[in-house]
Amino acid sequence: MKKLFTFALAVAVVGITLMGGPGDVQAKQKVYKWDMTYPLYRGTWDWAILEKWVAHLKAASGGRLDITPHAGGEIMPVMETFDAVSSGTLKIDFSYGPYWIGKLPMAIYASGLPPFTLPRWEHYKVLYYEMGLEKLIRKAYAKHNIFYVAAIPTNNAVMLGKFPVNKVADLKGKKFRATGLYAEVLNAAGASATYFPWGEIYGALEKGTIDGVIAGPLSSQADSGFHEPTKYFLETPITPVDAWSLHINMDAWNELPEDLQKLFVESASYAADLFTGSYFVHDVQWRKKIVEKHGHTVTSLSEEEQRKMYQYSMAVLDKYSKKDPIFAEATEILKTYMKDLGLMK
Repeated sequence: MKKLFTFALAVAVVGITLMGGPGDVQAKQKVYKWDMTYPLYRGTWDWAILEKWVAHLKAASGGRLDITPHAGGEIMPVMETFDAVSSGTLKIDFSYGPYWIGKLPMAIYASGLPPFTLPRWEHYKVLYYEMGLEKLIRKAYAKHNIFYVAAIPTNNAVMLGKFPVNKVADLKGKKFRATGLYAEVLNAAGASATYFPWGEIYGALEKGTIDGVIAGPLSSQADSGFHEPTKYFLETPITPVDAWSLHINMDAWNELPEDLQKLFVESASYAADLFTGSYFVHDVQWRKKIVEKHGHTVTSLSEEEQRKMYQYSMAVLDKYSKKDPIFAEATEILKTYMKDLGLMK
């Protein structure tokens, strides 16, 4: 009798939950069918990872989150996606923070660790989850009517070039394609770095318009063929962790039921694991290929030379801190952690 009563009670509870109010049922059943931009191409291994993640998101939401990824330029130019998400023209964007540091300095911290500061990938997690960086990034994006969902870490950002780099002085007078803080630090070191679209990088290297490129992890660059017109690989990471970012228009975010909001945030961690693991594997494979098959010379910066680059990086961070109080707070968090680790006095 007791078991019968318990079962009947359980059925009643489930029935009440399923019935709910009219608004509740409608919210649970609504399908959010969104187009999502991605800066790179279809058909690559990282595109397959992206498709795997959105399929997981759809299944985990019971079909209510139906996200269709589009490669760079298919919906709009990559550099227009930030404003499109801000205005609501685009609901969701899987993109790269350094593209818009002119609009939003905190995008620097959304895209990983600043160059030549903290040396290890896991240090970013400490800043992000334990020291308040995630909250500061979200606060800054919210001013642009964007909910910053999460960082999607990949691997270290490196340099491919047509000349060897063994010391900072080797950068002087050289021309690069780089974005955001990477470009500013190179410029501070005496190079000339500018941004232009990804699809133009190969041709610029081939023609000699630029001498080198920093564009995320090695596999991202090699998948696009940037190893072909270059001969040198600076293995010393510009940063130990580069990262994609996931953005959602704030109005669209607020429209989502709470369970789907939580699912987005939690699923972003799953996406990060997928991307990070894959980048680690493909970077190792590409390193072997460019050395053994393409004859690249691998170079590195000594600790003394890295300290010089660190000084340039901190000078740029201090410059942005004077312009933006949220950025200044984030930089103070970075400095505090570096002091705790004995990396800064």
